[in-house]
Amino acid sequence: MVERARKQIGLFTAILLSVSAVIIALILYTMTMDKLKEIATLKLIGAPDRTIIGLILQQALAMGIVGFTFGALLIFALKDYFPRRVILHPEDALALAIAVILVCILSSGLSVRLALKIDPATALGS
Repeated sequence: MVERARKQIGLFTAILLSVSAVIIALILYTMTMDKLKEIATLKLIGAPDRTIIGLILQQALAMGIVGFTFGALLIFALKDYFPRRVILHPEDALALAIAVILVCILSSGLSVRLALKIDPATALGS
């Protein structure tokens, strides 16, 4: 019984991480699309690609860390009101935090690719 519940929670966590990866990727892609002119301007003035990648990764990590922190605080605040008690060990929470960070880094790949393909000359256009 316990093993079955553990497998169900693991599958649920995997599905949530997958959906989160897609949502984070879409949000970052949209944010990058909105900032194409600014990114092109940075490239035009000579900003290295690593700086642009760093900016996108910072946005992704900020989204992940803020979301994880808010979720963890909500879990700890409301855990007594759940119908079944699920114990979240600190090492499990740490593993989940690492998974969230990895998902955020992987999700930023599409936006990074878009940002690196931008032609600096687009900053000069209207």
